[in-house]
Amino acid sequence: MTRRSILVLGAGFVGAAVADHLAVDNDVIVRDIPDHPELARRDADAERLVLDLVAGGVTAVVNTCGRLRGTDDEMVDANVSFPAWLVGVLAGSGVRLVHLGSAGEYGDPGSPDPIPETAVVHPVGIYGESKWAGTAAVLDARAAGLDAVVGRGFNLVSRHLAPVSPLYQFVHDVTALPPGGGAVELWWPATIRDHILLADLSAGVAALASMESVPDLVNLCSGVGVSFAAIVEALAARQHKAVEITSLDRPGIPAVVGDPTRLRELCGIHPEMSADLIAERAGI
Repeated sequence: MTRRSILVLGAGFVGAAVADHLAVDNDVIVRDIPDHPELARRDADAERLVLDLVAGGVTAVVNTCGRLRGTDDEMVDANVSFPAWLVGVLAGSGVRLVHLGSAGEYGDPGSPDPIPETAVVHPVGIYGESKWAGTAAVLDARAAGLDAVVGRGFNLVSRHLAPVSPLYQFVHDVTALPPGGGAVELWWPATIRDHILLADLSAGVAALASMESVPDLVNLCSGVGVSFAAIVEALAARQHKAVEITSLDRPGIPAVVGDPTRLRELCGIHPEMSADLIAERAGI
């Protein structure tokens, strides 16, 4: 297999996992935005940095940068302005852009049925709206001729998660219970989400950066819906604690489950998922 040179933007735990996966068969360059003021400013020096790497043989750029929380301006800057700048720099370069999108772009699908990439999106809140605007910028550039694909990441399972992740909170709450167990409050225990292991998501992103041709969108998901209550129960069982789940009766979007058909057929990745697997891979 011919080794490729791939630039990964973002050195957080997702970017690092993607870089590690890619490094098995490729030469990988990682640039973290906070450590490169030019990239953060998106000025002429930043454009030169990216284009110099392209001229040096980079065949794909993977963008894992983005924000989960922040002010509206911060969210738009990270999730919209940066990918919009990036597609402008890469236009006409012949280099592929792999952009990490989010299941939050779908919003409320209205049913627990698996969502295909062709579904109409209805993002809710600044996170989903800003991620969708960033994805739209990439898709518009693809329509104009850029070799680009969006990998829509669903809920990550890893021991390294942002504190804003519900899964992070579940692990924290169960671990904080005394040995005899206790109660854990959930906004709405019946909430169902699709989770994917960080290893499977990074493998999917790596495949999109390396394959000959790509579609516009690929769901990075397991296709398995697991309730919040089931996750907490599995975490408690793994720690040998009795748990009582109480509800704050604040339902949000009832269910978001992705259709992983493209991920399986194009990338050869078949993610497994269950409450027990989540507890094993995310628990302490």
